[in-house]
Amino acid sequence: MIFPIDLLRAARKELNKLDRKNAENILNHLAEIKLDPFRPRPGMNIDKVEGNRKPPAYRLRIGRLRIEYLVIEDEGKIVVFRIFMKKRSSDCR
Repeated sequence: MIFPIDLLRAARKELNKLDRKNAENILNHLAEIKLDPFRPRPGMNIDKVEGNRKPPAYRLRIGRLRIEYLVIEDEGKIVVFRIFMKKRSSDCR
């Protein structure tokens, strides 16, 4: 099943702020998660975001860029609600 992707307004604004190379990279990765939004692949680290959100949120890591999205299986679509650049170089302090 191919999931259509819906970019929320906030995610579209962040995508427009990025340089052309990063924006194209994100669009290429979004095209790939249409096929299987749950399975990590080389160059695409997908993690479930902790919390009690229904449906659960997922985070796609592309270098320092992060994309957070929901997979609404009932409607058969992916909703991208946040695109951001990670600020720290490491999660370890």
